[in-house]
Amino acid sequence: MPPKFGIAAWRLDAFPQLAEAAGRLQGVLRHSAATAAVGVNALFYGLPGTGKTELARALAEASGLRAYQVRSADEDGDGLRRTGRLSAYLLAQRLLGRWRDAVLIFDEVEDVFDPGDEPFAFMGVRRPTGRQKGWMNRILEDNPVPAIWITNDAAGMDPAFLRRFLLPVAFVTPPRSVRRAIVESHLGDRDLPPDLLDELAADPVLAPAQLGAARRLLDLHPQAPAEQTVRAGVAAVRTLLYGAPTPRRRTPATGFDVAFLNLAGGISPSAVARALAEQGRGSLCFYGPPGTGKTAFAEVLAEALDRELVARQASDLISPYVGETEQNLARLFRECDPAHSVLLLDEVDSFLSDRRAARHGWERTQVNELLQQMERYPGIFIAATNLMAGIDAAALRRFDFKLNFRALNPAQRLGLFAREALDDTTEAVAPELARYLETLQGLTAGDFANVCRQRSLLGEALTPEQFLRRLAAECRLKQEDGREAA
Repeated sequence: MPPKFGIAAWRLDAFPQLAEAAGRLQGVLRHSAATAAVGVNALFYGLPGTGKTELARALAEASGLRAYQVRSADEDGDGLRRTGRLSAYLLAQRLLGRWRDAVLIFDEVEDVFDPGDEPFAFMGVRRPTGRQKGWMNRILEDNPVPAIWITNDAAGMDPAFLRRFLLPVAFVTPPRSVRRAIVESHLGDRDLPPDLLDELAADPVLAPAQLGAARRLLDLHPQAPAEQTVRAGVAAVRTLLYGAPTPRRRTPATGFDVAFLNLAGGISPSAVARALAEQGRGSLCFYGPPGTGKTAFAEVLAEALDRELVARQASDLISPYVGETEQNLARLFRECDPAHSVLLLDEVDSFLSDRRAARHGWERTQVNELLQQMERYPGIFIAATNLMAGIDAAALRRFDFKLNFRALNPAQRLGLFAREALDDTTEAVAPELARYLETLQGLTAGDFANVCRQRSLLGEALTPEQFLRRLAAECRLKQEDGREAA
């Protein structure tokens, strides 16, 4: 008899982002088990740690079914190969075939559909053919017990197999509210600071397994300071898996205010936010000089829409290997939840350069891949660039909004200077300082942030005159860089 799962650790309401799919699965699994319908298979696929196995167990329990696990080891505890695991699955189907309250959960099935032990597999020929393919098709068509198959990657599976799954469910990174509940379930009873729990929930790559490991460290070393133990444990595992102890975070030196956005074209920030809130989707191109607020506005938009901002740089996706950059782009869109997030791709000029000037075939395929992903993406996509001149014309036509972020106008320069250098007393700006501010035509909010950062690092109090001189130096450096580039 295959091993039976115990009580599910999670309930269905722990997966609000999958509520619609879970409701459909619950009804189908319950009915198919009761009526002995054959060929009922679900495929849960997506990133590790997104709750695939937990949802499968919660579904079985909510449907009134007993969940059984397909064996992955033999009687001696040795791991089963592909054929051994399939034999265990078929045996479980035969043993449970007459039951009307059973569901099989087949986890980590990547190797089951990948005939890596077949002839010529080492040459990359992995598609099953002939009798083997027909055999697998029958396995997915004739099973009397409904089954949930779980994999981290469905990309390598033959389309003939994929077509036979009645209930495919894509798992993406859950929204922050769900991640916060997961953090709370693992660590909420250990009197840890709420800001630490919020910080862990804000990190999208932390899976329940890493949080469970942090809890085990607390239990195994109860005398150590709890917060330090969790931080050190999570940082060590994160460094091992992702190369960095903490996620990259922008720490703004100044507070963002839409009043200091200078957008060309007559479209107000509030109008853009209203349009996206009503439609739930849209493609936007933010362009303009550095420091004009493109990324900060994307963050504000995501917050206003109650969505999470998923921000990526071009350098995160570009690969030296032909075809891999396109795969990275496709994976970015595929793994982003369009209903609960805003996707921001910075330095997009790296991908959308004019195809007429391309000297290599891969330059055109990268443009084509991003355009296709943009067209198919049902959520909110923002592309940001400092360089607009070389963008492909066909790409520009695909953006619903093209927002030009410009340097601060005179009134904005005066207002931001008053806020940062004079503690918001606009009437106290000396006339000579105001006149000098009018001459700094390329001044941006990023320049103010740089001066504020200098003031903070040096621990010094700048007079208004000193603050203005620092701003002038920032402007002068940009002008010199512009002349050198020309």
